Amino acid sequence: MNKKIVPWKTLSSDVILDDTRLRITEDIALLPNGQKTSYVRHAPAASHSVAAIAVRDDGNVLIQREYSYPPDKIMWQLPGGSMETGETPEAAALRELAEESGYSAKRTKVIGSFYVHNRLSDQRQFIVLCTQLFAYKLPENPDEFIATHWMNKEMIINKIRNNNFDNINLLAALNFWLNIEGTQ
Repeated sequence: MNKKIVPWKTLSSDVILDDTRLRITEDIALLPNGQKTSYVRHAPAASHSVAAIAVRDDGNVLIQREYSYPPDKIMWQLPGGSMETGETPEAAALRELAEESGYSAKRTKVIGSFYVHNRLSDQRQFIVLCTQLFAYKLPENPDEFIATHWMNKEMIINKIRNNNFDNINLLAALNFWLNIEGTQ
């Protein structure tokens, strides 16, 4: 059965939790059928985020490991993080890359983006391809303890096939890269 898809209308929005790492709102929305519903979600995004795919001249990609507190697990990831106010995705990727790995890039290109969690947030993550790397270090964040690894395409694909990568942001970004990599 095909139903006409119609956007909901937000009637009100109240912040119910305001913390440094998490801001939650409760919206009252009008559904297409005329009913009202309460919807608890992340507050509208003040900024978006980036994931940097840093590729050396030999084709190896920088993949990192870091402890992630909520799942209580050391996880694979890409350099990245929140964009600062007024910062482009490319500039944010270069900043995060320098903070988390000690590298920068002469060339950057946004190769895609996705919603981080479309049922709870309007935040997007931009995937930025970084090439022509060179050493450049910015001060690290004091709560980040990151190990850097270099992997070739075959190693990355094997890690995906063997379910060694379980970070959705990493998997989504690598999907963009693996599908455009041969077209560059």
